[in-house]
Amino acid sequence: MVASCTVAACVAVGGAAGYATTAGSTERAGTGRAQLPVQAYLLSYQQRDDLNRAYERLVERCMRERGAPIQALTHVRPPLKDLLERRYGLTDLEQAEQYGYGLPPSRDAAPPSAPKLTTAQRRVYDGASGGGQPPGCVDWAVRQIGDTSRARDTPFAMKLQRRTWDASAKDPRVVAAVARWSSCMSARGYHLSSPVDTPVKASTDKAAERAQATAEVRCNRSSGVVREWFAVEAAYQAQAIERDKGTLIAERSAALRVVDRARAVLDG
Repeated sequence: MVASCTVAACVAVGGAAGYATTAGSTERAGTGRAQLPVQAYLLSYQQRDDLNRAYERLVERCMRERGAPIQALTHVRPPLKDLLERRYGLTDLEQAEQYGYGLPPSRDAAPPSAPKLTTAQRRVYDGASGGGQPPGCVDWAVRQIGDTSRARDTPFAMKLQRRTWDASAKDPRVVAAVARWSSCMSARGYHLSSPVDTPVKASTDKAAERAQATAEVRCNRSSGVVREWFAVEAAYQAQAIERDKGTLIAERSAALRVVDRARAVLDG
């Protein structure tokens, strides 16, 4: 099967951007509602979506006010609604049976392309070079919501979640669970080493892809690898958070101030 990234690689990309759900649920991992401890210090999917919408609206307003109006920007939605989505492999049996490694059509669209601008519009959009020139509308929009330091990215929290994922992957309990998963897959005719090293992009043989993806979900469940990995990583995170809780709280507070300004833009 040809793939552009593995589950683990795509998690790293999505996770690094800070896409996560809010804390508060007690559901188990794999349902889409379970929560790792670090998620209490990350912005939610909706908060990040609000930030994107406010930014887009501000850019459009700036361009209009400077005499270079553009068509409405294509709204950019965060790609993952939940930090746990495919973090430990595939978990949605119905989705695997229907789409294989792909996401449902409404979620699998290509990312929007950059807006097509004339040379004059581009100068306003990006900002003209030279002293005394006003910032471009892109920089202006970022300043309006106070996100010049990329507070929305909560870099300390994101570094923590990447570090604990790496540590948990090497934990003997997870290694044993992964071995059970690999044995289960071998019994079904698929010789794979880990549920996070399997392809996540579609193949040309859709029936074979769906069969393999379905087998992965079933082996994830029978081996207990998702539950085990989640529990181990959650324990690592709880320890790490206790050491640096003050830093995490301050970082999230700064990110929430940016969110508040973004929502004020949307309400205005």
